[in-house]
Amino acid sequence: MKNGTTGAKPDLQPNSKPYLLKRIISDGFDTVLIFMLFMLFSALIFNSPLADAYNAHRENCKAAQDAAAQEYGEDMEKISEALKKDAYYGDEQFAANLNGYVLKLLAGFAAEAAVLLIVPLISANRGTPGKLMTGIIPFNEKKQVKAPASAIAARFAFVFIIEGALPYLLAGILTFLLIPVIRFTEMLLNKNNRTICDALTGITLIEKLSYDGIDKKTEEKS
Repeated sequence: MKNGTTGAKPDLQPNSKPYLLKRIISDGFDTVLIFMLFMLFSALIFNSPLADAYNAHRENCKAAQDAAAQEYGEDMEKISEALKKDAYYGDEQFAANLNGYVLKLLAGFAAEAAVLLIVPLISANRGTPGKLMTGIIPFNEKKQVKAPASAIAARFAFVFIIEGALPYLLAGILTFLLIPVIRFTEMLLNKNNRTICDALTGITLIEKLSYDGIDKKTEEKS
């Protein structure tokens, strides 16, 4: 800990780092909450006018499939071969998949923004629901202060892109199972138990009690 006469704020102690079990519980709670909101927002979006283009492309795909089925009967091999050669079907299928992905991203953005951005910004401790529940706060170790709003917003952006949009493109709904495992692996690979998104935004997660101690000692020496 630094000398108080210098006016510098005290450094974190080694026991400030939350237990891994608390990190797992908090991240797990947030992930389940995001998943539930994602499914809710997806249902609302795909049953709204926003999904008109997506539904139109799907109907065109179905019409092409029905036409192939009428021509080749129950010969699935010929139907599949005909659809592969059908440029119109290929274009409509690509458009349907692209529109569906964009709508899923919109649902994911809304779900993650609610949990990872809005709640932390309105919370005095800058925590997500899971972190507020387990007594963990995001902390800027370099400046020895709670993570500022800009860091929370930046972390949300990185999480949405790195842990949301890109993995969902490859793994779909399995992303919600893969990301917690990836985060846990990342935490084990560094002494501060940071994820990549934490490191990119200069955030370290600490026990709230540790910050309360730092804050109290800083006030006493000021």
